Amino acid sequence: MPPSFLNLIQTFEFEFAQIALIATVLITLMCGCLSPVVVLKQRAYLGDTLSHLVFPGVIAGIIIAKFSSFPFWACVLIGATVTAFIGNFISEWILKTLKIPPDASAIICLTSFFAIGIIAISSNKGTRIDPESILFGDVLTLGANDLYVLLFSLIIVFISIISLRKHWDAWLSDPEFAEIVGFKVKLLDRLFPFLMTFAILSGIFAVGGLMISALLTLPTIIYQPRSVFSPIVVLLSFIGGILGILIAFSFNWPVGPSIVLVGFITILTKTFVVHLQTQRRI
Repeated sequence: MPPSFLNLIQTFEFEFAQIALIATVLITLMCGCLSPVVVLKQRAYLGDTLSHLVFPGVIAGIIIAKFSSFPFWACVLIGATVTAFIGNFISEWILKTLKIPPDASAIICLTSFFAIGIIAISSNKGTRIDPESILFGDVLTLGANDLYVLLFSLIIVFISIISLRKHWDAWLSDPEFAEIVGFKVKLLDRLFPFLMTFAILSGIFAVGGLMISALLTLPTIIYQPRSVFSPIVVLLSFIGGILGILIAFSFNWPVGPSIVLVGFITILTKTFVVHLQTQRRI
């Protein structure tokens, strides 16, 4: 075996590497479960929007946790949920009142909330919050307790998708007709943003707010399933996570961007193959 491969194997003897590996597996499985809903419903932009909307809430949660006895994850979750709700409300209000395109309304709110988060960081320098750790994440800083949060998030997403699978499929195909027939469309309209926020919060300190939106999109673009739940998409997300963390440890790269790079290269390869097939038919 090459020395570099031996060194890579030996790296996983350390606890931080084992935690990073488990965290990556949990996050990619969760993203694989949720990815078909995100892409097939054409809500890929929602991941990027929410990652910015929750930013000031995450900052507020960190600050509150540092100066109080409240649990860290509880503070972050409550803070992020509040700002996500406020951001969505303001975005919808601007959209309906000014009658502007939805993407314009989303851009206005996500950039403004991101700016609020940056201002909060600069105004509380004593808390030593690194914005890069939230935007790009660092799975190597996670502890064993964080794995329980990730596992809980995965279970919530998995149960929500599997138990309501037929309702999700109907919601994706024709929500108006599905509601008339009796499917739980209104429940899913409320549940979907909640699951997205849950996924983003769970992965924000591991792979970052910017990277988690890509992980929610890439697996489904690679395979393109027809149903809301696809074991192949989950498997592809899992494989991408494993390859990403192996590449990251081999070249000393950040884990989140490494996983995204694996997915991007896979999509480029698929695009090239499809292009060649199209050219041959012509």
